[in-house]
Amino acid sequence: MAKNFDLIYEAVKTCIILSTRGLSSHVLRLCGLMILLTVSGGCSLGAIRTQSQMLGNMGTILGKIANASDQNGPVIVYRYTENKGVYLRESKVPTDEQGEYRFEVSPGTHYIAAFIDSNQDGDFQQGEPWNYYGKPTGIPVAAGQTVTLDTLTITDVPPILPEGTKYENRLLLPIANIGRVMRLNDPIFNQENYSLGMWRPLDFLQKIGGGLYFLQEYERDKIPVVLVHGVNGGPDDLKSIINTLDRKRFQPWILYYPSGVRLNMVSNYLVKAVAEVQNRFGTRKLIVIAHSMGGLVTRSFVKKYLEEYPERLDNLLLVMTINSPMGGMPSASYGVNAPFMIQCWRDLTPDSDFLQEINSWNWPKSIPYYLVFSYESGRGDDGVVALQSQIPLKLQQEAVRVNGFNNSHTGTLTDPSFLRLLTETLATVP
Repeated sequence: MAKNFDLIYEAVKTCIILSTRGLSSHVLRLCGLMILLTVSGGCSLGAIRTQSQMLGNMGTILGKIANASDQNGPVIVYRYTENKGVYLRESKVPTDEQGEYRFEVSPGTHYIAAFIDSNQDGDFQQGEPWNYYGKPTGIPVAAGQTVTLDTLTITDVPPILPEGTKYENRLLLPIANIGRVMRLNDPIFNQENYSLGMWRPLDFLQKIGGGLYFLQEYERDKIPVVLVHGVNGGPDDLKSIINTLDRKRFQPWILYYPSGVRLNMVSNYLVKAVAEVQNRFGTRKLIVIAHSMGGLVTRSFVKKYLEEYPERLDNLLLVMTINSPMGGMPSASYGVNAPFMIQCWRDLTPDSDFLQEINSWNWPKSIPYYLVFSYESGRGDDGVVALQSQIPLKLQQEAVRVNGFNNSHTGTLTDPSFLRLLTETLATVP
Protein backbone atom coordinates (compact mmCIF):
# COMPACT_ATOMS: atom_id res chain seq x y z
CA MET A 1 0.00 0.00 0.00
CA ALA A 2 2.86 2.39 0.78
CA LYS A 3 4.28 1.82 -2.67
CA ASN A 4 0.91 2.71 -4.15
CA PHE A 5 0.87 6.01 -2.22
CA ASP A 6 4.39 6.75 -3.48
CA LEU A 7 3.22 6.28 -7.05
CA ILE A 8 0.22 8.56 -6.49
CA TYR A 9 2.52 11.20 -5.01
CA GLU A 10 4.83 11.03 -8.04
CA ALA A 11 1.85 11.32 -10.40
CA VAL A 12 0.48 14.37 -8.60
CA LYS A 13 3.90 16.02 -8.44
CA THR A 14 4.45 15.55 -12.16
CA CYS A 15 0.97 16.84 -13.00
CA ILE A 16 1.67 20.03 -11.05
CA ILE A 17 4.99 20.55 -12.84
CA LEU A 18 3.48 19.95 -16.28
CA SER A 19 0.42 22.13 -15.68
CA THR A 20 2.54 25.09 -14.58
CA ARG A 21 4.75 24.71 -17.64
CA GLY A 22 2.04 25.12 -20.24
CA LEU A 23 0.45 21.77 -20.95
CA SER A 24 -2.90 23.13 -19.79
CA SER A 25 -6.09 21.42 -18.70
CA HIS A 26 -5.65 18.83 -21.46
CA VAL A 27 -2.72 17.29 -19.58
CA LEU A 28 -4.41 17.79 -16.21
CA ARG A 29 -7.27 15.58 -17.37
CA LEU A 30 -4.79 12.95 -18.53
CA CYS A 31 -2.92 13.12 -15.22
CA GLY A 32 -6.20 12.76 -13.37
CA LEU A 33 -6.83 9.62 -15.36
CA MET A 34 -3.42 8.29 -14.39
CA ILE A 35 -4.06 8.93 -10.69
CA LEU A 36 -7.36 7.10 -11.02
CA LEU A 37 -5.64 4.18 -12.73
CA THR A 38 -3.05 4.11 -9.95
CA VAL A 39 -5.68 4.02 -7.22
CA SER A 40 -7.73 1.34 -8.97
CA GLY A 41 -4.93 -0.74 -10.43
CA GLY A 42 -2.08 -0.32 -8.02
CA CYS A 43 0.60 -1.21 -10.55
CA SER A 44 -0.56 0.97 -13.47
CA LEU A 45 2.31 3.43 -13.20
CA GLY A 46 4.70 0.52 -13.01
CA ALA A 47 3.21 -0.86 -16.22
CA ILE A 48 3.59 2.54 -17.89
CA ARG A 49 7.23 2.72 -16.87
CA THR A 50 7.88 -0.81 -18.10
CA GLN A 51 6.25 -0.25 -21.47
CA SER A 52 8.04 3.06 -21.96
CA GLN A 53 11.37 1.36 -21.26
CA MET A 54 10.57 -1.47 -23.65
CA LEU A 55 9.71 0.99 -26.43
CA GLY A 56 12.88 2.93 -25.68
CA ASN A 57 14.89 -0.28 -26.12
CA MET A 58 13.59 -1.06 -29.62
CA GLY A 59 16.25 -1.94 -32.16
CA THR A 60 16.36 -1.70 -35.94
CA ILE A 61 17.11 -4.08 -38.80
CA LEU A 62 18.14 -2.51 -42.11
CA GLY A 63 18.78 -4.34 -45.35
CA LYS A 64 18.46 -4.44 -49.11
CA ILE A 65 16.93 -6.92 -51.56
CA ALA A 66 18.26 -7.50 -55.09
CA ASN A 67 15.94 -9.05 -57.68
CA ALA A 68 17.91 -11.31 -60.03
CA SER A 69 14.84 -13.29 -61.13
CA ASP A 70 12.88 -12.99 -64.36
CA GLN A 71 9.72 -11.91 -62.54
CA ASN A 72 8.77 -8.36 -61.65
CA GLY A 73 6.56 -6.84 -59.00
CA PRO A 74 6.78 -5.29 -55.55
CA VAL A 75 9.38 -6.86 -53.28
CA ILE A 76 8.02 -7.77 -49.84
CA VAL A 77 10.17 -8.66 -46.85
CA TYR A 78 8.94 -10.86 -44.00
CA ARG A 79 10.32 -10.81 -40.46
CA TYR A 80 10.13 -13.94 -38.29
CA THR A 81 10.89 -14.94 -34.74
CA GLU A 82 11.38 -18.55 -33.64
CA ASN A 83 9.64 -20.48 -30.88
CA LYS A 84 10.25 -24.18 -30.21
CA GLY A 85 11.39 -24.82 -33.75
CA VAL A 86 8.50 -22.93 -35.38
CA TYR A 87 9.19 -19.74 -37.33
CA LEU A 88 6.52 -17.14 -36.54
CA ARG A 89 5.92 -14.61 -39.30
CA GLU A 90 5.19 -11.40 -37.38
CA SER A 91 5.71 -8.49 -39.76
CA LYS A 92 6.17 -7.53 -43.39
CA VAL A 93 7.20 -4.44 -45.33
CA PRO A 94 7.55 -3.57 -49.02
CA THR A 95 10.98 -2.40 -50.08
CA ASP A 96 11.43 1.13 -51.35
CA GLU A 97 12.45 2.00 -54.92
CA GLN A 98 16.10 1.29 -54.04
CA GLY A 99 15.23 -2.18 -52.73
CA GLU A 100 15.84 -1.17 -49.11
CA TYR A 101 13.76 -2.14 -46.07
CA ARG A 102 13.57 -1.40 -42.35
CA PHE A 103 12.08 -3.13 -39.31
CA GLU A 104 11.73 -1.75 -35.78
CA VAL A 105 12.11 -4.78 -33.50
CA SER A 106 12.23 -5.80 -29.87
CA PRO A 107 15.59 -7.09 -28.58
CA GLY A 108 16.01 -10.74 -29.51
CA THR A 109 16.76 -12.96 -32.50
CA HIS A 110 14.97 -12.38 -35.79
CA TYR A 111 14.90 -13.99 -39.23
CA ILE A 112 14.38 -12.42 -42.65
CA ALA A 113 12.91 -13.70 -45.93
CA ALA A 114 11.72 -11.87 -49.04
CA PHE A 115 9.77 -12.57 -52.23
CA ILE A 116 8.69 -10.97 -55.49
CA ASP A 117 4.96 -10.28 -55.27
CA SER A 118 4.28 -11.06 -58.92
CA ASN A 119 0.47 -10.95 -58.64
CA GLN A 120 0.57 -7.93 -56.29
CA ASP A 121 -1.80 -9.42 -53.73
CA GLY A 122 0.49 -8.66 -50.80
CA ASP A 123 1.06 -12.32 -49.80
CA PHE A 124 3.47 -15.02 -50.89
CA GLN A 125 2.13 -17.56 -53.38
CA GLN A 126 3.74 -20.71 -54.72
CA GLY A 127 5.71 -19.92 -57.87
CA GLU A 128 6.78 -16.46 -56.75
CA PRO A 129 10.59 -16.14 -56.45
CA TRP A 130 11.85 -15.88 -52.90
CA ASN A 131 14.83 -16.35 -50.62
CA TYR A 132 15.74 -16.21 -46.96
CA TYR A 133 18.66 -14.54 -45.25
CA GLY A 134 21.50 -16.90 -44.32
CA LYS A 135 20.85 -20.60 -43.86
CA PRO A 136 18.34 -19.25 -42.54
CA THR A 137 20.43 -17.35 -40.01
CA GLY A 138 19.21 -15.75 -36.82
CA ILE A 139 19.87 -12.03 -36.53
CA PRO A 140 20.51 -10.98 -32.91
CA VAL A 141 19.45 -7.42 -32.07
CA ALA A 142 20.33 -5.84 -28.73
CA ALA A 143 18.44 -3.00 -27.04
CA GLY A 144 18.76 0.17 -29.09
CA GLN A 145 21.00 -1.53 -31.66
CA THR A 146 20.81 -0.97 -35.42
CA VAL A 147 21.84 -4.02 -37.46
CA THR A 148 22.58 -3.60 -41.18
CA LEU A 149 22.43 -6.84 -43.16
CA ASP A 150 24.20 -7.84 -46.35
CA THR A 151 22.15 -7.65 -49.54
CA LEU A 152 19.77 -10.58 -49.99
CA THR A 153 19.46 -11.69 -53.64
CA ILE A 154 16.35 -13.39 -55.03
CA THR A 155 16.78 -15.63 -58.07
CA ASP A 156 14.49 -17.96 -60.02
CA VAL A 157 16.02 -20.95 -58.20
CA PRO A 158 14.04 -21.49 -54.97
CA PRO A 159 16.08 -22.09 -51.81
CA ILE A 160 15.94 -25.38 -49.95
CA LEU A 161 14.47 -25.17 -46.47
CA PRO A 162 16.10 -27.30 -43.78
CA GLU A 163 14.19 -30.56 -43.23
CA GLY A 164 11.34 -30.23 -40.76
CA THR A 165 11.06 -26.45 -41.03
CA LYS A 166 7.69 -25.19 -39.84
CA TYR A 167 6.23 -21.70 -39.84
CA GLU A 168 3.06 -19.96 -38.73
CA ASN A 169 1.48 -16.70 -39.80
CA ARG A 170 1.33 -14.51 -36.68
CA LEU A 171 1.21 -11.09 -38.28
CA LEU A 172 1.01 -8.32 -35.71
CA LEU A 173 -2.33 -6.52 -35.69
CA PRO A 174 -1.07 -3.19 -37.09
CA ILE A 175 0.23 -5.08 -40.12
CA ALA A 176 -2.87 -7.25 -40.53
CA ASN A 177 -5.11 -4.15 -40.25
CA ILE A 178 -3.63 -2.31 -43.23
CA GLY A 179 -6.59 -1.68 -45.54
CA ARG A 180 -9.11 -3.25 -43.17
CA VAL A 181 -12.62 -1.79 -43.54
CA MET A 182 -14.14 -0.54 -40.26
CA ARG A 183 -17.14 1.53 -39.16
CA LEU A 184 -16.42 4.82 -37.44
CA ASN A 185 -18.72 3.81 -34.57
CA ASP A 186 -16.79 0.60 -33.89
CA PRO A 187 -16.00 0.18 -30.16
CA ILE A 188 -12.25 0.16 -30.82
CA PHE A 189 -12.53 3.88 -31.62
CA ASN A 190 -13.36 5.10 -28.12
CA GLN A 191 -11.67 7.46 -25.66
CA GLU A 192 -10.65 4.68 -23.31
CA ASN A 193 -8.57 3.12 -26.06
CA TYR A 194 -7.13 6.52 -27.04
CA SER A 195 -5.82 6.90 -23.49
CA LEU A 196 -4.55 3.32 -23.50
CA GLY A 197 -2.59 4.09 -26.66
CA MET A 198 -0.98 7.08 -25.01
CA TRP A 199 -0.08 5.60 -21.62
CA ARG A 200 0.31 1.88 -22.34
CA PRO A 201 1.00 1.63 -26.09
CA LEU A 202 2.13 -2.00 -25.99
CA ASP A 203 -1.19 -3.01 -24.44
CA PHE A 204 -2.92 -0.99 -27.18
CA LEU A 205 -0.97 -2.78 -29.91
CA GLN A 206 -1.83 -6.17 -28.45
CA LYS A 207 -5.49 -5.45 -27.68
CA ILE A 208 -6.50 -3.00 -30.43
CA GLY A 209 -3.66 -3.11 -32.89
CA GLY A 210 -4.40 0.08 -34.74
CA GLY A 211 -3.55 0.37 -38.40
CA LEU A 212 -4.39 2.17 -41.61
CA TYR A 213 -8.15 1.61 -41.75
CA PHE A 214 -10.65 2.21 -44.56
CA LEU A 215 -14.16 3.43 -43.76
CA GLN A 216 -15.52 1.92 -46.98
CA GLU A 217 -14.47 -0.65 -49.53
CA TYR A 218 -11.74 0.68 -51.79
CA GLU A 219 -13.01 2.42 -54.94
CA ARG A 220 -10.49 3.07 -57.68
CA ASP A 221 -12.09 6.28 -58.96
CA LYS A 222 -12.07 8.04 -55.54
CA ILE A 223 -9.10 9.90 -54.05
CA PRO A 224 -7.91 8.60 -50.65
CA VAL A 225 -7.78 11.13 -47.81
CA VAL A 226 -5.52 9.92 -44.98
CA LEU A 227 -6.55 11.38 -41.61
CA VAL A 228 -3.97 11.50 -38.81
CA HIS A 229 -5.03 12.18 -35.20
CA GLY A 230 -2.94 13.65 -32.38
CA VAL A 231 -1.79 12.68 -28.91
CA ASN A 232 -4.42 10.93 -26.77
CA GLY A 233 -6.65 11.12 -29.83
CA GLY A 234 -8.31 8.92 -32.38
CA PRO A 235 -10.68 8.77 -35.33
CA ASP A 236 -13.67 10.13 -33.42
CA ASP A 237 -11.84 13.48 -33.08
CA LEU A 238 -11.94 13.76 -36.87
CA LYS A 239 -15.59 12.81 -37.32
CA SER A 240 -16.70 16.25 -38.55
CA ILE A 241 -13.95 16.28 -41.17
CA ILE A 242 -14.92 12.79 -42.30
CA ASN A 243 -18.59 13.78 -42.57
CA THR A 244 -17.63 16.88 -44.57
CA LEU A 245 -15.80 14.92 -47.28
CA ASP A 246 -17.53 14.66 -50.64
CA ARG A 247 -17.87 10.88 -50.80
CA LYS A 248 -18.44 11.05 -54.56
CA ARG A 249 -14.83 12.19 -54.95
CA PHE A 250 -13.00 11.09 -51.81
CA GLN A 251 -12.61 8.00 -49.62
CA PRO A 252 -11.36 8.39 -46.02
CA TRP A 253 -8.49 6.32 -44.68
CA ILE A 254 -7.67 6.60 -40.96
CA LEU A 255 -4.27 6.17 -39.36
CA TYR A 256 -5.07 4.89 -35.87
CA TYR A 257 -1.98 4.51 -33.72
CA PRO A 258 -0.87 4.43 -30.06
CA SER A 259 0.13 8.04 -29.53
CA GLY A 260 2.61 7.27 -26.76
CA VAL A 261 5.26 5.80 -29.10
CA ARG A 262 8.18 7.58 -30.78
CA LEU A 263 6.97 9.55 -33.78
CA ASN A 264 9.48 8.05 -36.19
CA MET A 265 7.91 4.66 -35.54
CA VAL A 266 4.51 6.05 -36.55
CA SER A 267 5.73 7.77 -39.71
CA ASN A 268 7.76 4.70 -40.72
CA TYR A 269 4.64 2.60 -40.36
CA LEU A 270 2.55 5.05 -42.39
CA VAL A 271 5.08 5.05 -45.25
CA LYS A 272 5.00 1.27 -45.49
CA ALA A 273 1.22 1.03 -45.01
CA VAL A 274 0.54 3.55 -47.78
CA ALA A 275 3.03 1.81 -50.06
CA GLU A 276 1.38 -1.56 -49.41
CA VAL A 277 -2.15 -0.40 -50.25
CA GLN A 278 -0.86 1.48 -53.28
CA ASN A 279 0.86 -1.67 -54.52
CA ARG A 280 -2.22 -3.74 -53.75
CA PHE A 281 -4.77 -1.51 -55.47
CA GLY A 282 -2.62 0.30 -58.02
CA THR A 283 -3.64 3.68 -56.65
CA ARG A 284 -1.19 6.56 -56.34
CA LYS A 285 -3.06 9.82 -55.62
CA LEU A 286 -3.20 10.82 -51.97
CA ILE A 287 -4.30 13.65 -49.65
CA VAL A 288 -3.24 13.90 -45.99
CA ILE A 289 -5.03 15.90 -43.27
CA ALA A 290 -3.58 15.90 -39.75
CA HIS A 291 -4.49 17.37 -36.37
CA SER A 292 -2.17 18.36 -33.50
CA MET A 293 0.78 15.97 -33.05
CA GLY A 294 -0.43 14.21 -36.19
CA GLY A 295 1.02 17.15 -38.13
CA LEU A 296 4.51 16.18 -36.97
CA VAL A 297 3.89 12.58 -37.99
CA THR A 298 2.65 13.83 -41.37
CA ARG A 299 5.65 16.04 -42.12
CA SER A 300 7.93 13.12 -41.23
CA PHE A 301 5.82 10.83 -43.42
CA VAL A 302 6.04 13.12 -46.46
CA LYS A 303 9.80 13.47 -46.09
CA LYS A 304 10.40 9.71 -45.83
CA TYR A 305 7.81 8.79 -48.46
CA LEU A 306 9.50 11.00 -51.05
CA GLU A 307 12.95 9.73 -50.10
CA GLU A 308 11.84 6.13 -50.54
CA TYR A 309 9.48 6.63 -53.49
CA PRO A 310 10.73 9.80 -55.26
CA GLU A 311 8.82 9.04 -58.45
CA ARG A 312 5.54 9.41 -56.51
CA LEU A 313 6.08 13.13 -55.80
CA ASP A 314 3.25 14.28 -58.04
CA ASN A 315 0.80 11.88 -56.42
CA LEU A 316 0.67 13.82 -53.13
CA LEU A 317 -2.10 16.19 -54.11
CA LEU A 318 -2.52 18.18 -50.89
CA VAL A 319 -1.42 18.18 -47.25
CA MET A 320 -3.06 20.10 -44.38
CA THR A 321 -1.94 20.33 -40.75
CA ILE A 322 -4.29 21.72 -38.08
CA ASN A 323 -3.14 23.22 -34.75
CA SER A 324 0.07 21.23 -34.84
CA PRO A 325 3.03 21.91 -32.49
CA MET A 326 5.45 22.14 -35.40
CA GLY A 327 7.97 23.96 -33.20
CA GLY A 328 7.51 21.55 -30.31
CA MET A 329 6.27 22.13 -26.77
CA PRO A 330 8.70 23.36 -24.07
CA SER A 331 6.64 21.61 -21.40
CA ALA A 332 7.41 18.24 -22.99
CA SER A 333 10.99 18.46 -21.68
CA TYR A 334 9.57 18.20 -18.15
CA GLY A 335 7.53 15.20 -19.21
CA VAL A 336 10.69 13.42 -20.37
CA ASN A 337 11.85 13.33 -16.74
CA ALA A 338 8.44 12.40 -15.35
CA PRO A 339 8.01 9.18 -13.34
CA PHE A 340 5.56 7.97 -15.98
CA MET A 341 7.28 9.39 -19.06
CA ILE A 342 5.80 8.51 -22.44
CA GLN A 343 8.10 8.18 -25.43
CA CYS A 344 6.46 10.75 -27.72
CA TRP A 345 7.42 13.52 -25.27
CA ARG A 346 11.03 13.01 -26.34
CA ASP A 347 10.10 14.08 -29.87
CA LEU A 348 7.91 17.00 -28.77
CA THR A 349 10.73 18.82 -26.97
CA PRO A 350 11.72 21.86 -29.10
CA ASP A 351 15.36 20.79 -29.46
CA SER A 352 14.66 17.12 -30.22
CA ASP A 353 16.48 15.37 -33.04
CA PHE A 354 13.10 14.51 -34.53
CA LEU A 355 11.96 18.14 -34.81
CA GLN A 356 15.32 19.32 -36.07
CA GLU A 357 15.24 16.67 -38.79
CA ILE A 358 11.75 17.39 -40.11
CA ASN A 359 11.97 21.18 -39.84
CA SER A 360 15.39 21.52 -41.48
CA TRP A 361 13.95 19.65 -44.46
CA ASN A 362 12.44 21.82 -47.21
CA TRP A 363 8.87 21.18 -48.28
CA PRO A 364 8.53 20.41 -52.03
CA LYS A 365 6.98 23.35 -53.88
CA SER A 366 4.89 21.03 -56.04
CA ILE A 367 2.89 19.72 -53.03
CA PRO A 368 0.25 22.24 -51.85
CA TYR A 369 0.63 22.65 -48.10
CA TYR A 370 -2.15 24.30 -46.06
CA LEU A 371 -1.27 25.49 -42.57
CA VAL A 372 -4.19 25.92 -40.15
CA PHE A 373 -3.75 27.42 -36.66
CA SER A 374 -6.07 28.43 -33.83
CA TYR A 375 -6.08 30.82 -30.90
CA GLU A 376 -8.41 31.62 -28.04
CA SER A 377 -9.36 35.23 -27.31
CA GLY A 378 -6.93 36.91 -24.94
CA ARG A 379 -4.41 34.04 -25.16
CA GLY A 380 -1.30 33.30 -27.14
CA ASP A 381 -2.37 29.74 -27.82
CA ASP A 382 -5.35 27.52 -28.59
CA GLY A 383 -5.48 26.24 -25.03
CA VAL A 384 -2.82 23.62 -25.74
CA VAL A 385 -0.28 24.73 -28.37
CA ALA A 386 1.39 28.16 -28.46
CA LEU A 387 0.99 30.21 -31.64
CA GLN A 388 4.73 30.42 -32.27
CA SER A 389 4.83 26.62 -32.32
CA GLN A 390 1.81 26.31 -34.62
CA ILE A 391 3.09 28.77 -37.25
CA PRO A 392 6.91 28.90 -37.42
CA LEU A 393 8.04 31.34 -40.09
CA LYS A 394 9.65 28.64 -42.25
CA LEU A 395 6.39 26.70 -42.46
CA GLN A 396 4.40 29.85 -43.21
CA GLN A 397 6.73 30.44 -46.15
CA GLU A 398 6.30 26.87 -47.35
CA ALA A 399 2.50 26.95 -47.14
CA VAL A 400 0.36 28.01 -50.08
CA ARG A 401 -2.17 29.31 -47.57
CA VAL A 402 -2.23 30.02 -43.83
CA ASN A 403 -5.59 30.29 -42.04
CA GLY A 404 -6.34 31.05 -38.39
CA PHE A 405 -9.49 30.45 -36.35
CA ASN A 406 -10.65 31.91 -33.06
CA ASN A 407 -11.31 28.56 -31.44
CA SER A 408 -9.78 25.92 -29.19
CA HIS A 409 -7.34 23.15 -29.98
CA THR A 410 -10.06 20.61 -30.71
CA GLY A 411 -12.97 23.04 -31.19
CA THR A 412 -11.58 24.07 -34.59
CA LEU A 413 -12.25 20.56 -35.90
CA THR A 414 -16.00 21.20 -35.65
CA ASP A 415 -15.91 24.93 -36.47
CA PRO A 416 -18.30 25.61 -39.40
CA SER A 417 -15.90 28.21 -40.82
CA PHE A 418 -13.04 25.72 -40.82
CA LEU A 419 -15.19 22.99 -42.38
CA ARG A 420 -16.22 25.41 -45.15
CA LEU A 421 -12.56 26.23 -45.75
CA LEU A 422 -11.77 22.51 -45.93
CA THR A 423 -14.56 21.91 -48.46
CA GLU A 424 -13.38 24.83 -50.60
CA THR A 425 -9.77 23.64 -50.41
CA LEU A 426 -10.58 20.07 -51.41
CA ALA A 427 -12.67 21.40 -54.32
CA THR A 428 -9.42 22.73 -55.84
CA VAL A 429 -7.93 19.23 -56.07
CA PRO A 430 -7.84 18.17 -59.74
